[in-house]
Formats: sequence, C-alpha cells, structure tokens
Amino acid sequence: MRFVQMWNPFVFVGREIASERRIEETLRELYSSWPHVTATLGIALAGLSAVMSGAVWTGVLATLVALACLILRIVIERLFVLRRPGDLDPKWIRLFVIGSLLSGFGYGLAGAMLVFSASPATQTITVAVTCAIAQGVAGRAYMMPGTAFINIAFVIGQTCLAATVAGNVVFLPAGLLYFAFLTSFIVKMVNNRLRQLHAEQTADRLLFEITEKNELLRIANEALATKAYEDPLTGLANRRRFDLVFDESLLAARKTGAALSLLMIDVDHFKSFNDTYGHQAGDECLQALAAAIQATIAGDGSLVARYGGEEFVALVPGMDEAGAAALAERARIAVRLTPLDALPNAPPRQTVSIGLVSCLAGADTTREAMLAAADEALYEAKKQGRNRVCVATAPGETLLGAVPAPIADHG
Repeated sequence: MRFVQMWNPFVFVGREIASERRIEETLRELYSSWPHVTATLGIALAGLSAVMSGAVWTGVLATLVALACLILRIVIERLFVLRRPGDLDPKWIRLFVIGSLLSGFGYGLAGAMLVFSASPATQTITVAVTCAIAQGVAGRAYMMPGTAFINIAFVIGQTCLAATVAGNVVFLPAGLLYFAFLTSFIVKMVNNRLRQLHAEQTADRLLFEITEKNELLRIANEALATKAYEDPLTGLANRRRFDLVFDESLLAARKTGAALSLLMIDVDHFKSFNDTYGHQAGDECLQALAAAIQATIAGDGSLVARYGGEEFVALVPGMDEAGAAALAERARIAVRLTPLDALPNAPPRQTVSIGLVSCLAGADTTREAMLAAADEALYEAKKQGRNRVCVATAPGETLLGAVPAPIADHG
C-alpha cells in the first residue's frame, strides 16, 4: 500500500482480501472503548495534578473534555454491538472514523489545556499521558492507518503547540521527531498486516483446494470400491460381492429365523452360442440376459451376481420355497422372452436352467451346503432337458427326493 493511500482515514487495510469474519473481528477491536477508559483516567490524573497545583478550572475542564470523549466512544461502541448480526455496511467504518477523530481531537485539546496553563509537574504527567495515548493509537493503526495518523497529529500536535505558545520551544521539534518515529512504525505495521492477510488468503485457498481434492478422492475411492464389487461385463455384483452378502444374509437368517433362498442360473448351450455367433455376440447376450434377470429378481435385500462365465446366482432373503420357485420361474420366462435379434448375426432367444434351494437357516446351515444343493438342483434341471426350474427343499437332503415335477416351457 502506498504511503499517500495510508493517509485516507476511511481506508480499511486488506478489506478486499480479508474474510468477513476477520473484518468483523477487526471492527470490534477498533470500536472497543477500553483503551479510552485508560486514556481518560490518565487525563484525569493530570487534571488532578493541575487542581492540586492551583489550576482548578483547567484541571476540571480538561477532565470533563476527556470524559466526554470516553462517553462518545462508549455510545458508538454500543451502536456497533447492537447492530444486526453480520451487518458490515461501510457506514460502520464511517461512524468509527468520525467518533475516533472527535475523541482524538478531544484528548489532544485536554492535553494542550493542561500543558499550557499548569505546573511543570502537571506538564510532565500530561506529556507522559499524551505519548501513551499516541502509542496506543499507533499500536492499532495497522487496521486504519489514516485515522491513526490524524489522531496522533491531534494529540501530539495540540500538546506541542500549546507548550510552544507557553514558551517551551523544544516541544515542537521533539513532537515532529516523535510523530516521524510513530509514522515509520505504522507503515511497517501496515505492510506486515498486508503480508499476514495475503498469507491467510493463500492458506484458506490451499485449505479449500485440499478439502475439495479430499472430497474428490473420497468419491473416487467409493467409486473404486463399488467397481471392486461389480462385474465389468454385466454390471451385476461379482463373485466377491456375492460371497460377502451371502455370509451376511445367512447370519441374519439364523438370527431372525427367516427363510433364505438361493438360485443358481446357467445359460443353456452357451458354448455353442459363442462358437456360432462369436464372443462379441456372446458378451452382449450375457448383458441382455443379466438385465432381464436383475429386473425380475431385484427387490429389498435381494442380490443378483455373476458367478462365473455364463452362470449367475441370486440371493432372496425372507422368501419361502413356494415364493422363491415362482420368482425363479418368472426369471426363466423373462430370459426366454428377451429378444436378441439386434445382436451381431441376429441370434435366436436363449433359455436358462435354474437350481433353487430354500430353507430356514439353522446353526448347522452353511454357505457351502446351500451352494452344493443349488448346484445339484441345477444339474438336475440340465439333465431333465434344460429351460426349467428344479428345487431342492433343503441343503444336504437327497436331491432326487426333493425335486418336484419340473416347471418347463415347451413352447
């Protein structure tokens, strides 16, 4: 900031780069009336010395002027504190400048009165008080240096002029030197303030960027975790996801006593399909059939996964054997009705065979036993001619005794 700009009493250092919170904190500090309580007590002490030395009216009048300055600062501070929260209108800066300059002029006037017509002891006390007031102003000048420069000029200037008129000519050059010293101090304070605000702005920007990148990283990690449990070809859950959900579902079924059903689904004659129509058509066929199965079985807690190759599995918690068998039949029909003529070489519609096991899970019910029962039921469906659903009533039972008449599509 240029030195000439610093003399503008309405310039608020760093207003364009400081945060709203920092601006409000700064204004609250500037409006504080506590420094003026000390200044008024100092003038009152010098006034008491004047009264004791015989300059009664001078001491009383100087004290009243200082007290008026204090009352003014208390009033404008209350106005600022009672304003609407978050209100940082420029009028509050204008009010501070007006109140600050009036009080600065008043303290300087009180000091000049005491120096002009009081005893040497009173003059000494007055000079000490006015210097303390000037240093207090300089200590907070990094916020609004222009106001500080003018206030210091009021306090030091009026005191030195009064002393010079009273015959002590040394005060004037001494006051000029003191003002120059405080000016250089304020300039350094302002420059340090600006560097601090720029550093805070950079830190806030970096923090925002880090927070934003961390959020993007979190989203990417979640997407990666999702992909880790997803079959890249069909978009269904993969084998890893199926194993995890199977263990969770089995544990939940044991606790609640609810039924748990497992469907093992295999596309019929898929090797021949690949050999005849090509692997591209085979991949697109699996995608279409997976979508049909998913649309049929999807529901609360249900999971459809690609088990490997052309084989799919589905977990249906909370559904008994009759409901699961009906659901499996709907899935079989959905696959049978899925058109594939838009695929390369326009292959015909495909069929699936489904092995189903449904049970009330007990402490001895294991994932391996249910998979074995579903796989055996699937094998029986294949053996009986494919394109059908075969059911094993419970894992571990003899399959042939548990298989009902097959549900088949002869069309």
